[in-house]
Amino acid sequence: MKLKLKSKSSSFGLLIFMSILSCVWALLSFNVFSITLVIACIFLWLQFYDTKRKLTHLEIERWVNQTRAFTDQDLTINHRIQSPFGDIDASISSHVTASGFLTYNLFEKTLLIRKSESVYVQSKISFPTRGKKILSDFFVLYEHPINLFRHYACYSGKEEILVLPKIMYIESFPSRLRELLPAERSEFKLLEDTTQIKGVREYFNEPLSKIHWKISAKLGKLCVKELDYTAISNTVLYLDLNLSSEIFARKVWAQIRKNYEEDAVIATSSIIYLLANRGNLIDLVVVGKEVLRRNYMVNSDWVSAVELLAKAEGDENGPQLPEEFFKDLYRLTPSNTILIISMYLTDTLLPLLIQARTRCARVIVLLIPYGFRDPRFKPAKTYEMYPLDMQKLIEKAKILEKEQIIVRIIRPNQSLQEVFDEIQRS
Repeated sequence: MKLKLKSKSSSFGLLIFMSILSCVWALLSFNVFSITLVIACIFLWLQFYDTKRKLTHLEIERWVNQTRAFTDQDLTINHRIQSPFGDIDASISSHVTASGFLTYNLFEKTLLIRKSESVYVQSKISFPTRGKKILSDFFVLYEHPINLFRHYACYSGKEEILVLPKIMYIESFPSRLRELLPAERSEFKLLEDTTQIKGVREYFNEPLSKIHWKISAKLGKLCVKELDYTAISNTVLYLDLNLSSEIFARKVWAQIRKNYEEDAVIATSSIIYLLANRGNLIDLVVVGKEVLRRNYMVNSDWVSAVELLAKAEGDENGPQLPEEFFKDLYRLTPSNTILIISMYLTDTLLPLLIQARTRCARVIVLLIPYGFRDPRFKPAKTYEMYPLDMQKLIEKAKILEKEQIIVRIIRPNQSLQEVFDEIQRS
């Protein structure tokens, strides 16, 4: 991308003062020294306009090695600078805008920009947070060696980099398999193809016919065959990033919501990545400042869904999840698995979950008020305290689970996979 001159300015107070002083001296005392000073001022003014012309006519190009990246992934940004009107010694810097208002320097350097050859500047950067990052202004500063004058030039060319949320490793997700694959043999109860073994796992309260006896003898513990499926899941995923209007102590929960938003986006991205790579169908609804929807029939790859999540932002007074969920009830089919990721479950949503369950295969609600554990690290002790109404919710959840409405409050020392395994065993 070629950058264009956006603005320019100069500071030359000392040069004006020196010029006036030399003229007054020449008028009062016409001698060799006063004439020499006047001539020096003339040369300084010529240098002033020459450097200004060079600085405001630079040829600057910028390009990035990629416009999509994950958090903490290095990006390489290149600049090519040339001065068509002659050499100039200048200081350069480039800015990046994040979150719409936060600006920080990409680099600051002092170099000699030549007429005969281009100067290349390469820099690396990584972003710790997701979202849109804008490569915006490029600043050039020239300072006279004894600070008699300065020139500033700002070159602009906005270029967007979309930083995607990181994706954690997840082995499995407890969605119901109800979309039959064409030309595949199927028994509706298990939806497993006994001719295709994709792996083994530890035995847990399963039919003896599924035990892999040879592997069990070799490993010294009972292992069962993990069979491939003759069906895929059809998951409708709701991500609630807003603060519920029914929450008490809103100021406290508003602070919790900021950390929850990032955790919830990472969890959603990881689930979508897993399901999409296994050929499952996923519709995504993000309830944030704006309600964002991604329909599987329009775009089936996981990248488009994660890009949508990278741009999503929550709000303390945004649209409410129960309202958006109610609009979609009539679209549900018996093949759907409903997954809701939220910070808080309100009484308004509970009857809607029961209605949804009458139309779909399973409803899963994951509440992440205090985050979850990265699977790369071992669990530690936690001392979190849940509000009383959330503790009462745990008792209600036991009753709902009998009807395949599964509610889980994820603890900070739990990984997502541990919660999913617990749901699969239940």
